[in-house]
Amino acid sequence: MGRRSYGKPTVAESAQREDDGAMGPTNRPLRETPRFVVGTMTGTSIDGDLDAALIEIRGEALDMNAKIVATGSWPLGAVAADLRRVAAQEPLTAGEFARIARAFGEIHADAIALLCEGAGVQPDLVVLHGQTVFHAPPLTWQLLDPWPVALRMKCRVRYDLRSANLVSGGQGAPITPIADYILFASNRDPKVVMNLGGFINVTLLPTRGQGISAIRGFDVCACNHLLDRVARTRLGSAFDRDGEAATRGNSDVAIAQRIAQAIAPTHAPGAARRSLGTGDEAARLVELTAALSPQDACSTIVEAIADATIRTLRAELSAPGTLQITASSHEPSTPIPHTLLAGGSARNRALHAALARRSGAIVQTTDEWNGVPVGMREAVEMAILGALADDGVRYSLARVTGIASLIPESAVLEAPILAERTQV
Repeated sequence: MGRRSYGKPTVAESAQREDDGAMGPTNRPLRETPRFVVGTMTGTSIDGDLDAALIEIRGEALDMNAKIVATGSWPLGAVAADLRRVAAQEPLTAGEFARIARAFGEIHADAIALLCEGAGVQPDLVVLHGQTVFHAPPLTWQLLDPWPVALRMKCRVRYDLRSANLVSGGQGAPITPIADYILFASNRDPKVVMNLGGFINVTLLPTRGQGISAIRGFDVCACNHLLDRVARTRLGSAFDRDGEAATRGNSDVAIAQRIAQAIAPTHAPGAARRSLGTGDEAARLVELTAALSPQDACSTIVEAIADATIRTLRAELSAPGTLQITASSHEPSTPIPHTLLAGGSARNRALHAALARRSGAIVQTTDEWNGVPVGMREAVEMAILGALADDGVRYSLARVTGIASLIPESAVLEAPILAERTQV
C-alpha cells in the first residue's frame, strides 16, 4: 500500500500571506462551490513512485485558489521496468504496449480510489499526466490507458496534456509555469520556482501585478540523472539520501567546471526550448569523477549542477522582457529573486546549500514557504492544469512553449453514466 497524507493544513493560498489579504490574482470574489480535483505524476527518470494529490479548488480560471486535501505515493511495481523499456526505445509488440498502458492505468485507478476513499471525497475531475516515454517536438507520448480510472472513479478524466500544444507548433513543455503562478506568485516580489527532478526546470514568476504575460519557464540541465548515477556507481545506493555523502565530501573545482560546461544549455537566453530529455549523458560525465573518493565525487556533481543552474538562471534573468528586478549596491548586476525548490532533490542539503551560496538569494523549499510538499508539486499542478482547462484556459504559454495552443488543451473522458441494461 502506498503512503498517504490526509487533512494537512496545506493551503496554497497561504503563499499570499505577505500580500495584505489578496483573495486571488485579481482580488475578485471566489466562487463558493468548491471543486475536488486529483492530479497524478511520475518522473521522467522512472525511478520513483506514482504521486497523486487531491486538491480543493475555489474560484475559476486565474482567480482560483487551491488547498491540498490529501496526497499519496504508490510504488509502480513491475510496470516500472516495462516503462523503462519503452522509454529506452526497446522494440515491443503492439500487444505489449497495450498491456503496459492498461497495467499502468490500473495502478492509477487503484491509487486514486484509495486516496479519495481515505479522504471521504468523490472527485469532480481527475487529471492524468502519464509516463513520458518519448518527447521530441513535434511528437510526444505520455503512455497511459485512462479508461480504468474513468471506470473506477466515474468522473471526468483529462489526459494527454501536451499534444494540443505540439500539434499547434509549440514545444509541449514546460506546461507547469501557469500553475506555479497560481500556487506561488505574490503581489509584492517576483519568485523563482526550481524543480529539482530528473532534469532541472525553472519558472520565473512575476508579481501578480505584472500578469501572466511576464511568466517565463525553461529547462536547465540533468539533475537526478547525474546524482542518482554517481550514487549507484560510487555509493552502491539508489540515491544519496539528503545529500549526506556530498555534504561530507570536497568538490574538485576543475572537474566540476568541466561537467557544468557540458550540461549547461546551449540555447540563447529567452528562447523557448523543450524541457524533457533522456539523461543519457549521465554515465559519461560521472566517469570524470572516477579518481575521486565517493564523497568527493558526489560533492563534485552537486557543485557542477549548481554552477550550471545559477549561470543559466542569471543569463535568463538578464534577457530583455524578463522579471522586473531592482539591484541594490551590494548585489550582483543580475540579482536572483527569492527561490523556491521542489522535486526529489530539494531534500538534498548539499545541493540546496550550493544553490543558495552561488545565487546569494533566499532559497527555501516549497514545504518551508507555503506547505506544498516538494515531492507533490507536479501532481498538485497537474490537478490545477486540468481545472484551468475545464475553465477554458489554455495553459501552454507562448513565451514558454514557443506558441500558445490553437485548440483546447488535453483530451477528456466525460463522466461515465452507468445504467442497467434493459432486457429485451
